Amino acid sequence: MRKAGFLVLTLVVSGIFGFFQNAKAQVELKEVVVTATRVPLPKEEVGSSVTVIKEEDMKKKGYSTVKDVLKGELGLDVVSTGGPGAQTSVFLRGLESYHTLVLIDGLEMGDPSLMRKQYDFSNLTLDNIQRIEIVRGPQSILYGSEAIGGVINIITKKGEGKPSLYFGLEGGSYDTFRQFLGTSGEIGKGAFSLNLAHTKTHGFSAAYKGKEEDGWENLSFSGRFDLEPTPKLSTGMIVRLNNGKTDLDYYWPFNDVKNYYVEKEEFFFKPYLKIKLFDNKWEQELSFGVSNHKRKYHYPSSAEDHYLGRFYKASWQNNFLLSKSNLLSFGVEYKTEEAQIPDMEKSSYSFNIFAQDLINIKDIFLTTIGVRWDHHKEFGDHFTFRGTESILIQKTNTRIKGSLGTGFRAPSLYELYAPPFWGSPVGNRDLKPEKSLGWDLGFEQGILDGEINFGLTYFDNRLKNLIEYEWGRGYINIAKAKSHGIESFIQIIPHKDLSLNLNYTYCHTEDDKGKRLRRRPLNKLSSSLNYSFLNQRGSLSLSLIWVDERRDYDWSTYRDVKLDDYFLLNLNSTFKITKNLEFFARIENLLDEKYQEAYGYSTPRFSVYGGVKLSF
Repeated sequence: MRKAGFLVLTLVVSGIFGFFQNAKAQVELKEVVVTATRVPLPKEEVGSSVTVIKEEDMKKKGYSTVKDVLKGELGLDVVSTGGPGAQTSVFLRGLESYHTLVLIDGLEMGDPSLMRKQYDFSNLTLDNIQRIEIVRGPQSILYGSEAIGGVINIITKKGEGKPSLYFGLEGGSYDTFRQFLGTSGEIGKGAFSLNLAHTKTHGFSAAYKGKEEDGWENLSFSGRFDLEPTPKLSTGMIVRLNNGKTDLDYYWPFNDVKNYYVEKEEFFFKPYLKIKLFDNKWEQELSFGVSNHKRKYHYPSSAEDHYLGRFYKASWQNNFLLSKSNLLSFGVEYKTEEAQIPDMEKSSYSFNIFAQDLINIKDIFLTTIGVRWDHHKEFGDHFTFRGTESILIQKTNTRIKGSLGTGFRAPSLYELYAPPFWGSPVGNRDLKPEKSLGWDLGFEQGILDGEINFGLTYFDNRLKNLIEYEWGRGYINIAKAKSHGIESFIQIIPHKDLSLNLNYTYCHTEDDKGKRLRRRPLNKLSSSLNYSFLNQRGSLSLSLIWVDERRDYDWSTYRDVKLDDYFLLNLNSTFKITKNLEFFARIENLLDEKYQEAYGYSTPRFSVYGGVKLSF
């Protein structure tokens, strides 16, 4: 099966070059990215290494969850401990999942009740999401704690055009059934988008050798409302709610068990206000956000454990247009977080100030330099800095990009305050923040009027003061780690209806004992071939992912284990019967590969799904 997969990849690459025609690819408007600088900029001019996943890209692949879309992206490794609804971690540039900051519309989504305050992607669906921006490298000067490996910003869809209504149904393998309903559009000076979706599946056993089905049920709602009464004043609010139930298996020894499940509820709310003054030379944005995370574990013995994490943030950002080529951003933030877990109820706060100067000379030279001061309730003050450079060599249309910056992660509430366990201390109020220094340098090149685009980036990250648990001492600042590697891509568009994307990541990770970090592959390759036909009424998308072998740990024998490499082939198709009626179908794991993302946990085998969408 593995050989067949690589043969498909070879045939695809060979065939695409034979498809070049005299007709040039359609010229597209410059793609804009916000997350890299907190102000809108064309993606090609940003000095950071950035990926933007647009709504149409997600649709082509046919997935319904964010975690599935992220699996094929450059520099990312996605690991789930089981099937649908299972805990899912994302590793960026080989660093830990809690070194990647996850945002929804600019608001931090990490769960303060988790041990490391990471974000769990298990219940996050793609419904009502307009795009996902991935910024690689330290971003702490703009976003503070956790933004060491980078930032993933998930942006809610904004209503556009005439009001419309849509609904759809989907079913498939593992007794999966999904329904969704939504509406969006503009009315006068306002815009709206609303979506309600429900998914239920019997799933498969989370245990690798198990037989019992571990199901998942999820209900999600999202809404966005925007109002622009004048060109100088705009306001709005964004809300999102996920409510999921996931069947679980016992940990070690890992085996099937009934009546063991977790209920997770995630709530997000963010109102905002934007004001432009002095001929648009001073723009202010005031926002307040709250994210709320609830978890309830139900055990076969009828016992329950409850966890609650809350995060609040008030932000005031100012953008000053000092000249046509100079934009100064200045911001103030106040954050609080709370955690309620068994035998612990704690909170903390931080006050933060950041400044960034952006200099853009005729879109040829773009430089940013920024600093940030964070004051934390427990460890006091911390400073970070970052600079980026983007240079266009006009003669060859080559863009050189580079960045250098520091990052940090504040100790979580659990690491600071957790009660003793079996006579050993756990929490440590004297913890200091984890620190990092990271840099990258690369280029992007377009040829044949944009029919071929390719690029390569080298990155290096060094971390110290890492927080680890040591029996008898609790959490202490003791560890170090590093990662370095290469990210490369090529995009080929020989025709307006045909495109090929190839991503390759080499990432070497190492802890202070010289061992590779767990669940991080040395090599990863992904590809997607997209074809539209019948005046784009129909589409076909073939995607491939190859993940190299990885190191993991067997907690039942206390020894390292090796996870074999794997190759996944997925196929998705859509077809519009009429202007309002669309059919879609996909096959996942076409080669029926048996593999593990985490030791002891199952993954889906050959699966088929199909559905229909009706729009008005």
